[in-house]
Amino acid sequence: MNYNNDYQIVLGLVLALMIFGVALELRFIAFKAVLQRPVAALAGLIGQVVFLPWVTLLITLVLDLPAGIELGMLLVAASPGGNLSNIITHLGKGNTALSVSMTAVSSLFAIITLPLNFTLTANLNPVTYAMISGSGDLRIDSLMIVKGLIVLLLIPLLLGMFLGNFVTGFAHKITPFFKRISSFAFLIFLVVAVGGNWKIFLDNLGFVFVIVVFHNFIALVIGNLIARVFLQNEANKRAITIEVGMQNSGLALGLILTQFQAEPNMALVAAFWGIWHIISGLILVAYWKSRPPVEGN
Repeated sequence: MNYNNDYQIVLGLVLALMIFGVALELRFIAFKAVLQRPVAALAGLIGQVVFLPWVTLLITLVLDLPAGIELGMLLVAASPGGNLSNIITHLGKGNTALSVSMTAVSSLFAIITLPLNFTLTANLNPVTYAMISGSGDLRIDSLMIVKGLIVLLLIPLLLGMFLGNFVTGFAHKITPFFKRISSFAFLIFLVVAVGGNWKIFLDNLGFVFVIVVFHNFIALVIGNLIARVFLQNEANKRAITIEVGMQNSGLALGLILTQFQAEPNMALVAAFWGIWHIISGLILVAYWKSRPPVEGN
C-alpha cells in the first residue's frame, strides 16, 4: 500500500480524538446500568467477546482465504463495539441505554479482550500463524498491540470520561467541537488513504467486499441468536443484534496501520467493514421502523 509513517501519527491522533469526543458523553451511569440489567448486557458481551471471534476463526478455517484477509477478519471480530451502534440502535427503536452500556464495557475491557482473542485465534489458524510467526511476513507483538490500545483507546477514553463526569460544564462546551472535528478529520484521512491506494481498492473490491458482507451478516445473526437464547425482549434484542454486528473497525484500521505494517488485505477488510456495517445497520433500521417493539415483548 501507498503508506508511510506520517499516516501512523495522523491516524493515531484522529482516532484518539474520536474516542475522546465520544467519551465526553459517556457517564458512569452507563456502567451502573449494566448492573441493573446484567442478563441483557451479559448476553451482548458474550456474543461480541466470545462467540464472534471464535465463530470467525471457524469461518476462516473453512473458507481458506488469503492470510491477510483472514487476519483482518479476526482483528475486526476481536474489536469492541463501534460507537455508531448507539445511533443505529436508537434509530431502530432498540434499547439505546443498553447499547451504550455494552459499548462502554466492551471498549474499556478491549485492552484485555482484543489482544487475547486476536492472538489466540490468529495462532490457531495455520494460514495466519504462518504469516505472523517468526518466518512469516508479519511479526506480531501482543505487547505492542496492548501499547497501541492504551494510546488509541484507553487514554482518550478515560480522559474523556473524567472530563464528562467531573468537569461537566466544560465537557458540554467542547463536545460538539471534538465530535465534528474528529469525524471530519477521519473522513479526510480515509479519502486521502483510499485515493492513494485506489487501484488496490478497485482490484479487490468485489472479493473482499463479499467476504465483509458475509462476515457482518454472521455477526448480526450471532447477536440476534444470543439475544433469543437469553430470552430478551424486542428492544433489547435489537440493541444486542446491532452491538454484536457493528465493530469498532476504525480502531482495527488504526491498529493495522500502526502495528501491522499497513498489511493491504487487513486494511481492506477493516475499511470495507467501516462502510458496510453502517449500510447493514440502516437496512435493519428501515426494516424495524415498520415494526415497533411491543411493550413487554
